[in-house]
Amino acid sequence: MSVIISPITRHANRTTSHRTGWARMWARCLDSELAFKRDWSGEEMVYFEHGMEFKEKSKGVNVFLKDSKSWDSLAVKAKQIQSFSGQLFSLDIDCPDYGERLHRRVRPHSSPAYRQLDFAEISRVCASAKTLKQCDLDRKSLVLGDSHAIAAWRPDAYLTRLDGQTLNGALNLGFSEWIEEYAQGSNGSELSSLRTYFGNIDIRHHICRLAEDASEQRRMAVGLADRYLTELLRCKEAYKLETVEIVAALPIENEARRLPKTGYYKGQPFWGSWAERNDVCNAFNDALRRRSAFLGFDVIEWPDHFINEASELDFGVMEKPRSVHISPEHYLWSI
Repeated sequence: MSVIISPITRHANRTTSHRTGWARMWARCLDSELAFKRDWSGEEMVYFEHGMEFKEKSKGVNVFLKDSKSWDSLAVKAKQIQSFSGQLFSLDIDCPDYGERLHRRVRPHSSPAYRQLDFAEISRVCASAKTLKQCDLDRKSLVLGDSHAIAAWRPDAYLTRLDGQTLNGALNLGFSEWIEEYAQGSNGSELSSLRTYFGNIDIRHHICRLAEDASEQRRMAVGLADRYLTELLRCKEAYKLETVEIVAALPIENEARRLPKTGYYKGQPFWGSWAERNDVCNAFNDALRRRSAFLGFDVIEWPDHFINEASELDFGVMEKPRSVHISPEHYLWSI
C-alpha cells in the first residue's frame, strides 16, 4: 500500500481541514492513504504532497522553531526522508531539494539531532523522486476552477485548482489556457466532460467594489455570467465535449464570520454588504440557470441544508475554525 505524506509539516487528521482536502483528493486518485503522524520511512512507495500553500520559489522550510524540542521534531521528520529507500513521487511539482532547504535553517542554537542530519543524503533522496501531476492520470473529465474547485471535484476527473483566480481574469485568458494540457490524455483518450467552478471571488471582492448602484451590480453579474456561458460554449465546440457542468456560486455567509488575512483583498474581507452580495450572487446564478437550459449545460446546485433560516450560507458547512471554503465533510464528493 502506498502512502501520501507532507514532508516537513503534517497533514491535519481532521475531516474539517480544507488544506488536507487536496491530499485526500490525491489519495482517492491513487488509491492510497495518508500517513499522518506515523513513520513512513519503511514504506515501499511514498508520494510527497507539499501542501496547498507551498511556495516553490522560497528557499527554506516554513516551520517555526522556538526551542530544542521543535528542532528535534523537525529532525525526526527530516530523518525519515534521509532513511527512505523506496520509490518516491512528488505530486504536482518537481520535488524541492529539502536537504538544501533544511541545511539553510541550521543555526548555532539548533539541537544536536538537527545539526547531525545528513543533508546531502536528504538531497539525494529528493532528487530521485519522479514527478506526478494531475495531467499524468488517465481521465476523460476535468474539473476546473479557483481554490473552491476541490469542493466540486468528481473522483473520475482531473482537477485543476487555480488559487485566487477570478472568473473575469480566467475569461480574459480563455479556459484553453488550462484545458489544453488535458485535451488529450496520457493514453490518447480525449476529454468528454468539463465541470467549472468560478465566480465566488468576483462576488466577494470585485463586483460591489466596482459598482455602487444595485442595478449596475446586477447588470455586471449577469454580464459576467453571459461571458462565462459563451466561453463554455466555445470550449464545448472546440474540444467536442459531450457534457458541460457549471457549479453555482456559493450562498453568502453572515458578515460576522472572521476570516484569515490571506483571504482579504485591498485590506477588506469582502466588498459590499451581505444584502448587496446576496443580490449579486442570486443574479449571477439565475443568469446561469436561464441560459444553461437553452445551451444544454447542467448547473450543479448546492444542497438546501447549506442555507440557514436567515438565507445565509450556514457556518456549519464551512471549514473550521475560519475560512471562506466549504469543509471537506461537505464536498460534493465527500471524503
